[in-house]
Amino acid sequence: MQILITGSAGFVGRNLSVAVSRRADLWVTLHDVDAPAGALDDALDRADAIFHLAGVNRPSRPEAFEEVNVGVTRAIVARLEALGRRPLIVFSSSTQAEQDNPDGRSKRAAEDELTSFSRRTGAPVRIFRLPGVFGKWCRPNYNSVVATFCHNIARDLPIEVSDPGNAVTLVHVDDVVTSFLAELTDSTSAGVAWRAVQPAFTVTLGNLERQLRAFRAARQTLHVPD
Repeated sequence: MQILITGSAGFVGRNLSVAVSRRADLWVTLHDVDAPAGALDDALDRADAIFHLAGVNRPSRPEAFEEVNVGVTRAIVARLEALGRRPLIVFSSSTQAEQDNPDGRSKRAAEDELTSFSRRTGAPVRIFRLPGVFGKWCRPNYNSVVATFCHNIARDLPIEVSDPGNAVTLVHVDDVVTSFLAELTDSTSAGVAWRAVQPAFTVTLGNLERQLRAFRAARQTLHVPD
């Protein structure tokens, strides 16, 4: 099976790329922002399944939310429709889609593009509205509170917790990758399906900070946290 991963250099994309490379039954094409012109169209011509992870979270210009999150999705849909192709599309959306902000509105618009494409063509589309994702290769001071806390605590830097009682929902990137790849076994079922990654963990920021500090202190206390 020929796989295309957009946003392959990002946090989730990098983890997914490594997992796919370990499977002898999958051939992968990686695509990211620095790919040459025309590379995406060529990859779409061949792909049996597309993991669409490309997007921006904290652009320098607010307009980039629309240009990238919606624009790239629209271009993918237009190319596939022009070719008459209906590969499986697994889309990495976000719980931000439930919010009325530029990021959330762009995520919903991208979901709508894919939903409309599926309704017109019958293409199988799987949409994951991911909560906070943590795990290896996650960038601190970007979009992961876990990565930021780990980075700062490990370096004796201060961290900011405005409300220790504020709860966040988290999933580990390995579970995200497992959930994505599981969709390949059901790649022929037409229509749109909404998916969630399990297990999901809910923790307050205060407890998260205490847990991470306990990991750091374990070298001195010799106590292993749960």
